[in-house]
Amino acid sequence: MGRLGFSAAIAAIVVGAGCAYGQVPPKPGQVLTRQQLEQLQKESDQRLKAHPLNLSHSGPIASMPNPKVYPIKGLWVCKDLKQFEPIYARPNVHSRIVARSMWFEGVGGAYTHGFARVLVNKNLIGYIPLKYVSPFHDPYSPSVTCQVMGVQANGIPALNLH
Repeated sequence: MGRLGFSAAIAAIVVGAGCAYGQVPPKPGQVLTRQQLEQLQKESDQRLKAHPLNLSHSGPIASMPNPKVYPIKGLWVCKDLKQFEPIYARPNVHSRIVARSMWFEGVGGAYTHGFARVLVNKNLIGYIPLKYVSPFHDPYSPSVTCQVMGVQANGIPALNLH
């Protein structure tokens, strides 16, 4: 990171911390000098010493209730998809685009004319070219697996990562 990039990163941190403690942030586009940045850092450090942040919580964290999951017909599995690619209404690139792909989605059934079926929501099945589909793999935690559980009441597919 160059000197300018480093200074900009420090400025963002200092300004963010200062705003949390009631300092007035600089105007958009305002350039701060090194001395001004150092002064902001010093003031922020003083406030933090006088009033330390308490990041602990009091008591146990309540678990979220499990949403009701409704079964779906057919066999669906998690697959990695190339993000933001079009999902079509039919297995044809000239058909209407009904959604854009996310990092991973529920994919099911037999492939049709080079397309895979994608579970967009409980009322909508789309199609994506096979060249954008690959086996599920979590790059941050390779041991994680994914299972398509069904759909939630709001229609969103229920995918279980474990």
